[in-house]
Amino acid sequence: MTSATLPMPAVADFMTRTVYTVSPDTEITEAVGTLTSKGCSGAPVVDGDGHIVGVLTHEGCMRALSGAAFNDEPAGRVADHMSREFVVAEPTADLFHVVSLLSNDGGRRVLIVGEHKLVGVVTRTDAIKALETHRKARQSAGDGVNIETVAVGWSALTD
Repeated sequence: MTSATLPMPAVADFMTRTVYTVSPDTEITEAVGTLTSKGCSGAPVVDGDGHIVGVLTHEGCMRALSGAAFNDEPAGRVADHMSREFVVAEPTADLFHVVSLLSNDGGRRVLIVGEHKLVGVVTRTDAIKALETHRKARQSAGDGVNIETVAVGWSALTD
C-alpha cells in the first residue's frame, strides 16, 4: 500500500498580497490615518528605493500619539517611532517555517520579500487560517498521509 504525500503549503499560497506601506519621512499622524482607515495593525516602512527599513506598529503609534495628546509633544515622523527589527521570509518558504518564525520571534507579522522587493505579508491570522486548511486537508487524506516537511507539529516549535 502506497501512502499519499500532502505538500506543505508555500508562503505564496496564503500570504496577504495587498500590503500598505509607509515612508520613514511620513508624519506619524498621517501614517496613523492610513493604518486605521485600512484596518491594519502595522505597516512595513519602505524607503524611496523600495527597501524595508522598519515596521510601524500600533505600539509605536500609541507612543507617538500619547506624547502628543498628554504632553503636547510633537508627534514626529514614522522614522522616530518605527521598529527597526522585523522578520522576513521568501515566498517559497513553507508554512512550518513561517509558523516557527511567528512563534519564536513573538512578532505579529513576517514580511515576504521576493527578488529584493516586498511582495506580501503573513500575519498570525494568515498562518492560523493556513494551518486549519492544512489540517483539514490532512484529515481528508486519511491515515498514512505523509507531509513534505521535517515538521512534527507544534511540539517541534517549543522547548
